[in-house]
Amino acid sequence: MEKIMERAKEINHEIVAHRRQFHKHPETGLDLPMTKAYVIQELKKMGYMPKEYGKSSVAAVAGGKRPGKAFLIRGDMDALPIQEETGLPFASDNGSMHACGHDCHAAMLLGAAKLLKEMEDELDGRVKLFFQSAEETMEGAKEAVEAGVLTDPDVAAAMMIHVMSGTPIPSGRLTVFEEGPSYASVDWFRVDIQGKGGHGASPDITVSPLGIMSHIYQCIQDIIATGIPASAHAVMTVGEMHGGATSNIIPDTAYMAGTIRTFDQAVQAQIKDRLIQTAEGVAALKGGKAKVTFSISAPSLVCDRGVSEDVIGALKKHLGEAHIVDVKDLFGPAPRMTGSEDFAYVAQKVPATVALLSAGTVEEGYTYPGHHPKTDFKEDVLYVGAAAYVSGAVEWLSKHK
Repeated sequence: MEKIMERAKEINHEIVAHRRQFHKHPETGLDLPMTKAYVIQELKKMGYMPKEYGKSSVAAVAGGKRPGKAFLIRGDMDALPIQEETGLPFASDNGSMHACGHDCHAAMLLGAAKLLKEMEDELDGRVKLFFQSAEETMEGAKEAVEAGVLTDPDVAAAMMIHVMSGTPIPSGRLTVFEEGPSYASVDWFRVDIQGKGGHGASPDITVSPLGIMSHIYQCIQDIIATGIPASAHAVMTVGEMHGGATSNIIPDTAYMAGTIRTFDQAVQAQIKDRLIQTAEGVAALKGGKAKVTFSISAPSLVCDRGVSEDVIGALKKHLGEAHIVDVKDLFGPAPRMTGSEDFAYVAQKVPATVALLSAGTVEEGYTYPGHHPKTDFKEDVLYVGAAAYVSGAVEWLSKHK
């Protein structure tokens, strides 16, 4: 255990190979047949007995030779529906892309699995390795939790790691959210608009759903600007607007879709109510109808101070203080991210924390943020993530045995 970082660095080439395998063959959502098969294959090679949860999530357990609790470490492994433009020799060509680093997460977790198997006799309890599907659609963690991923053995605490690129933090450095909300809640919404279609030459006898949609869009901006306190850190984004098929016909229907993010349940409910009122009111004023529906959602991810402090201590012990950056140095005095993370469903059930790993700075040429078709991550530091997974788990188990 005293050589976790050193051993992790020795197998970085294996972690990189895993990452490139995932990157070249990305899959999205809950259905990840190739990704799942690869993870199961590699875990079995190491001597694990992996178990499936839901459609594509997989977990395996290390340890158990000594009594103790169970600590879960998670790596998500789904991609995004983005056409890759990196030009990498192992780039995807199937219309999807690992543009958020989940290929790195799954690869680092496989690296951690190898290290944990090598030190299995020394573990004070068990470590559950959770390879999760559908983080991007906020479905995978909830599905796996409902399928029992936090039982057999009963998980007592958990952590996840997310890679970042294009940040001011030097590559290979980690930061850990300490306490409270770290990621925002999210609600995906859709506004369906019913107008009255007709010929473009006679707009006077039609009700354009496109016109209604444009007015609703403008009013949506006011929901955050005029009714929500700035301290609430609420974000509302429209990412889709669809309607019409040709230039000389006014369509009958149109729709727009987007997301709502905040850290406060009351504010979340307020925004949703105002969206419904705004859409229905504007549409009625213009002679049409609007219906708002909410589909995917996830709560805010709340970190536990105790687990965070234990993990920070573990990282300083095994990786060295030089590898740790205070979260306030990156995000300010109230560190949080308006992005969303469905690991929140795990954190609702057991105390948990989140670590971020810098994997490529602007100075090193990693200029594109996550979810961009040219996003990439520095592979040389992936072993640091594997070591962090292992260090956090083994030290927490030791301290709480």
